[in-house]
Amino acid sequence: MAFEVFKMGKLSDHLESEAYEWVTYQITETYGLELTKNEYGYEQDVVEVMTEDHVNEIEEYLDTTYKDKLWIEPYANTALVSICDRWHDENDAPWEPQSDE
Repeated sequence: MAFEVFKMGKLSDHLESEAYEWVTYQITETYGLELTKNEYGYEQDVVEVMTEDHVNEIEEYLDTTYKDKLWIEPYANTALVSICDRWHDENDAPWEPQSDE
């Protein structure tokens, strides 16, 4: 019998969830954001309370880590990109900075 690791998809989902919670905590702590609970006891998502300035700073951080070849945990990178993408979608904000041309 050969050794095999099963349910890798579940492991991946778990790691993605952990990374999302990790970066959400960092965002709320860095910017002093307060997440409230709804009537069902669920905490609101960080995307709902972020501002464009927060998103721009996070995107700048991600660009810097890429351009300067600084290490960032891939799951954390994915979670941050996902949060920024969702913020853009929910706020009808442009994906790229507007040019002054």
